[in-house]
Amino acid sequence: MRSCMLCTELARTHGVDPWNVPLFASDNFVALPSIGALVEGWLLLVPKNHYISIGALPDTLFAELDAFKSFLCSVLIECYGLTVAFEHGASKERRSVGCGVDHAHLHLVPVSFDLANLALPMLPCGASWSPAGLDDCRSSHQRGEDYLYIEQPISFGRIATGDIGSQLFRRVIASGIGSPDGYNWREHPHVERVMATISRIRAWQTSSSSSQHRFLFAAA
Repeated sequence: MRSCMLCTELARTHGVDPWNVPLFASDNFVALPSIGALVEGWLLLVPKNHYISIGALPDTLFAELDAFKSFLCSVLIECYGLTVAFEHGASKERRSVGCGVDHAHLHLVPVSFDLANLALPMLPCGASWSPAGLDDCRSSHQRGEDYLYIEQPISFGRIATGDIGSQLFRRVIASGIGSPDGYNWREHPHVERVMATISRIRAWQTSSSSSQHRFLFAAA
C-alpha cells in the first residue's frame, strides 16, 4: 500500500489543515468538511482505519456507518436542505475513479437536483443504475469492479459499475450549479466554502444538546 494521504492527515496532531479536522466522530468513523466543496455543507464520511472503499469495509461496521450517515444527513438537512450521499468506489489503488484518494470516503452533499439522472450520459458504455445497498458495494469490490454508489433520497441506493472516469459526480454537480470548469478539487479547493461549512456546523453544535445523540462533537 502506498502512503495514504487521509491516514497521514488523520494521524497528525499539529498543523492540521481545517478540512482535515473532524467535525463529528463515532467509534470507527469521522466526518470531515470537504476540500474542494462546490457547495457549502459538503462533508466526507471517512473510516478511521484504512480501507480502499466503502465496499471494502467489514460487515461489522455497516450498522455504525449507516447510523452515522443518517445522523450527519439529518444535520445537513436541518442546516441546508435536501442532501445526497454518493461514493466513487475504487476497486484498488491508482484507479481514475479514486482521483488519487485511495481511502474510503462517502460524500454527503446538500443538493436538490437529480444527480443519478444527470450522471447517466457520463456512465461507462453499457452501464446503468440498479437498486442497491451497501452489500452491493461489497459485492462489486469483491469482483474487482469500480463502482458509483448514490443515495438520493437518503437510504434509497443505486449502483453502476464499469470503467468510471475521475470525479464523475463532481462534474455533474459543477454543471448543475453552472460552474462546469470548477469541478477539480485539486485546482479549485474552494477554501471559503470549507470555512463557511465549518462555521455553520459549529453554530449548529453550539445550539444543540449533545445529549440528543450518541455521536461526538469534535473539539473546535
